[in-house]
Amino acid sequence: MSFLGNIVKGILALAMVVAVIVAGVFIFTRATSIFGNDEKRHDPVVFVVKPGESITTIGENLKTAGVLEKSGLIDPIDQFKLELKRLGLEQKIQAGRFALVTHMDISDLVKKLSEPSTTVGLTFQIKEDKRLEEIAEQLSAQGIISSNVFLDLTKNPEKAAGFVDEFLAASGRPGDQGLEGYLFPDTYEIEYNEGDNSEVVIKTMRDNLEKKFTPEMRQAVADQGKTIHQVLTIASIVQREGQVAEELPVIASVFWNRLSQDMRLDADPTTQYALGKAGAWWPQLNLQALGVDSLTALEHSYNTYFIHGMPPGPICNPGEAAIRAAIYPQPDSNYLYFVAKNDGTGQHAFAETLEEHERNRVEYGNIQP
Repeated sequence: MSFLGNIVKGILALAMVVAVIVAGVFIFTRATSIFGNDEKRHDPVVFVVKPGESITTIGENLKTAGVLEKSGLIDPIDQFKLELKRLGLEQKIQAGRFALVTHMDISDLVKKLSEPSTTVGLTFQIKEDKRLEEIAEQLSAQGIISSNVFLDLTKNPEKAAGFVDEFLAASGRPGDQGLEGYLFPDTYEIEYNEGDNSEVVIKTMRDNLEKKFTPEMRQAVADQGKTIHQVLTIASIVQREGQVAEELPVIASVFWNRLSQDMRLDADPTTQYALGKAGAWWPQLNLQALGVDSLTALEHSYNTYFIHGMPPGPICNPGEAAIRAAIYPQPDSNYLYFVAKNDGTGQHAFAETLEEHERNRVEYGNIQP
């Protein structure tokens, strides 16, 4: 066999190998397109069908949300329409909110959208220690409220007065205060309403605080000669200071003890509240860089390095554990100081005297010896 013949045979063999590889890739791609990928994630999607929307619009929105996807040679929206027609559900699609998942089976999808019982409400969760602006940002991003409307209703004293009921009227809350501290952090579900839901959200969270603040807790506050507003104010500071649940009553005892001795609270979170702004609602305070004298010079009613006594009101919306700690602080506590241990545990070292406190600051790296 000639040398040239061997070359030709080699080229033909290589071409056949390439053809087989290309064919394999094509077959795999088509099979994946037709039969799907078992490893696709089925992430939850809350999908809204508005009254009067056409099937085409609903299909386009489902495709955008990742619920509908291309399967085989048929466009996903056309497949959606065909499945509706096959099952006789073209006129059965319901307006409302539906709990769906991405990459959903087409038959399950059309059945789900035709059953009113599958509609869901607006669900949201507010965590402890959030100030009103943070709540507004979160719920606005979720499309539940208008941030501007929510903040106007909760921070403007005249607008906030519209939410005052018997509980708030008896709380000792000053008339020039908004609703900071009075919206209980929890998980909520409210009825779906297109547009702004600020009033419903505010009332729902306010009502929940009243339920959590039991008659026994209210009586305990009264027996101590305190007001609910004072308790919520201390609870909000405790909430921002404490990370370990067991320490919350101890931290609360420190602040009540300082108040009883006419000492300034010297609480970082209150000053952070005073300095907070969009993008940094809780700015880091470098006490060594600023110095206590600099902080004291900041004349602000929420700067407890400057004022004696409590700030005008809560600095965030505390949870039940912090509220209970403020009502039932650690008994027989003589602590007046605490400092973070900075060991990753979130714990603090407590002290009864300034000398002991200074030693703790050195030991736990809060000040150089």
